[in-house]
Amino acid sequence: MSPFRALVLSALSACLLVAHPTLGQKQLKSVLMLAVDDLRTQLSVYPEGGVYMQTPNIERIARNSVVFERAYVQVALCMPSRTSILTSRRADTSRSWTIEPDQWFRLSAGRNWTTLPGAFKAKGYLTLGMGKIFHDGTPINDPQDARVSWSEEAFYPDGGQDSHGGLFNPKGKGGTLGGKGKLAHGFSDEDEGALQDGNITNHAVGTIQKMANGTYGADVAAGTRPFFLAIGLHKPHLPWWAPKRFWDLYPIEGVPPVPHPHLPSGVPNVALKDGQIRTFCAKASDIQPFCGPNGEAPLSPQFPLDNTTVPADGAAYMRQAYFASVSWMDHNIGRILDAFEAAPTLSNNTVVVLWGDHGWQLGDNNQWDKMTNFEQALKIPLMINCGGKGTCVGRSSALVEAIDIMPTILEEAGIPIEPCPTSASTSRSTNLCSEGKSLSQLLRNPVGYEDLNPDHAEPFSAAYSQFPRPEHPDRLIDLQCRAANLTQACMTGSCTGEGECPNKMGYTIRTDEYRYTAWVGFNKCQNASCPALLANWDVLFGVELYNHSGSPVPASYGVETENIADLPSSMDVQQALHARLKAFNTKGAS
Repeated sequence: MSPFRALVLSALSACLLVAHPTLGQKQLKSVLMLAVDDLRTQLSVYPEGGVYMQTPNIERIARNSVVFERAYVQVALCMPSRTSILTSRRADTSRSWTIEPDQWFRLSAGRNWTTLPGAFKAKGYLTLGMGKIFHDGTPINDPQDARVSWSEEAFYPDGGQDSHGGLFNPKGKGGTLGGKGKLAHGFSDEDEGALQDGNITNHAVGTIQKMANGTYGADVAAGTRPFFLAIGLHKPHLPWWAPKRFWDLYPIEGVPPVPHPHLPSGVPNVALKDGQIRTFCAKASDIQPFCGPNGEAPLSPQFPLDNTTVPADGAAYMRQAYFASVSWMDHNIGRILDAFEAAPTLSNNTVVVLWGDHGWQLGDNNQWDKMTNFEQALKIPLMINCGGKGTCVGRSSALVEAIDIMPTILEEAGIPIEPCPTSASTSRSTNLCSEGKSLSQLLRNPVGYEDLNPDHAEPFSAAYSQFPRPEHPDRLIDLQCRAANLTQACMTGSCTGEGECPNKMGYTIRTDEYRYTAWVGFNKCQNASCPALLANWDVLFGVELYNHSGSPVPASYGVETENIADLPSSMDVQQALHARLKAFNTKGAS
């Protein structure tokens, strides 16, 4: 930049600050937020990924951040998880548990809450979103909250749905290049920009360059008007489509096998999920040879209840494809970081955060899915710094939650947010608040769990999550009902009529040593006349208790192999955790 141009930008910035009185009071920090879909903690910066995983650019973020080794989402599914992260409300407050049109939080909660980007926008920030930040396609009239939370309409890569703001259609451009009908595919390097994440990354790099050259204002370019830039990458979400060179990083003969490809002993059927792998076997041409004719064997109608597993060669193929997609995502993050670091006025004193919206079970415990309350579905990568290199760096094994992300980022940026009222109904009527807790103290002192909680006291002593069964009650039943030959689902309440499958909610608590889950009757109610408490804690459909006391960050990826609930030796722990879980999930019912 020429000295004259720099002088002009500086003068314009000083003038423009007058138009932003809230910014003139205090130098607020900018934020770069990177969101990734379906991302396990099987990365090179986590013990379970180690030297095998090729994720050097996530390592770049980790070197200047606090890496949270035990972070958990509230719901292991895209829309409700992102709703929790971006509003800092739990699922029973937002009434967003799955992906249904009536569970979009602005409809289901009945309020226009201020979201994370909306809070920055209200303070005069430039807020730009691209890729998958909120959930794709919901609601149809304003996907990604595109016209509410952002300074300009959020960007979606063009993929064939021109009437929906360019919202990407996975059957669009990628399918014409050879991936159509396949679960996984390796593309040529020339095709990279036509794929979804290539498109998102190209747009992100171009946006950063425009921010630096003054397109979004001289004050933004000079670093005097703060920004909130959110970039959402889709991979490693299905389909596992990535350039072939990333497949080459993981030769199939060297792909590590599934650590525990069988169901946990004693697991209740209600805990299990089989929908995505069954769909793969029925429709994806590349995976069908591993499934048998008509997408059945080894996926019998009772899979996974019969404890058959995907053959080792099929598991290796899918794991290779997932790992390749992770490394491509990492490459795209590297491109974004390169563009960002090439613009010092943007990158200096900027908070950087990376999170995954939930994990993904890659054959662990015979699950090829998310949508459970198992460790691998709920545990996410989370890295946050507090702006600038060399500060807020380290690792923390404290138990933290995804709803803690919003109050942490806002506090680091200099924008206060109040805790939500305890009552769910009052919280629901509060425009901006947090049901999580700020992690700022951990950013400056990323101590281990025992140092933080020598008496296992609050805060950071537990993480709470949940998931419903069936996920879509108007068209699916859960495996427990299938095992009992029940075929009819119901829309509301805990149905008890013959031939009906009752709705259930699995509430789970992760402590330092255990994960305990209780499956209770549940009323998926959405209107103003709903009762304060939707769960029926007097009706139990199953309980789970897994011992994690071997290590706070186990290299085995924390596979929960044995349900020890109801054993005489476990009763004291089980009863204490059940009481704690119930008290936590009923305290806001008034």
